[in-house]
Amino acid sequence: MARPSILATYNKSIRELLIVERYLLTSKNLPPEMYGFVAEILMLRIFSILESCIREVSVRVACGVSYKNGVMPAPTIRCSSIQDALNKFKSVGRSRPLLYLKFTNVNHTNDSIKYIINNSEPLRVKLAHYGVQFEEMRRVRNHIAHRYKNTFAEYKTVIMNRYGANLKLKPSVFLTSTKRQPRAIIDEYLITVKVIIDDITNG
Repeated sequence: MARPSILATYNKSIRELLIVERYLLTSKNLPPEMYGFVAEILMLRIFSILESCIREVSVRVACGVSYKNGVMPAPTIRCSSIQDALNKFKSVGRSRPLLYLKFTNVNHTNDSIKYIINNSEPLRVKLAHYGVQFEEMRRVRNHIAHRYKNTFAEYKTVIMNRYGANLKLKPSVFLTSTKRQPRAIIDEYLITVKVIIDDITNG
């Protein structure tokens, strides 16, 4: 069986993002309301690709698999397989094992892996650089996915931080409008996720 590879994880994630990018380019020819609807769906996919990549890189680092640049990680506890890494993430150092792991922002990721992957590991150092962008995308993604009162409250903070005012912008408009910035935010997020994935897999 082939050894799990961080380079393969990177290549898979970039291929998936290129598919999203093609859909996004095509959708810009749709009427604005349809473009916004598609952008929301694609935002969910973009975030899912990022979350999955971070999870897959984390388990590989825990197993001592080299980064793209050939640097070998030094996990606190070296795991024997992907499943072993997931099990140790949940149980080692914890008074009660976690029921599930979260990789939806920097804090959640660090909490999931902290007893196996130390804070000086390139994965964690690199990921920390993107804490603000990652959290913003999480809040937008959560409100699109759930539309709860609490997700709306977090989404409103994104609007306030971006524009300095409590504007009434639906996620579809927030993602696609170029009225307040030259590039649509959905395009910005796509670029940001590519950069994050390249950086955390590079070592």
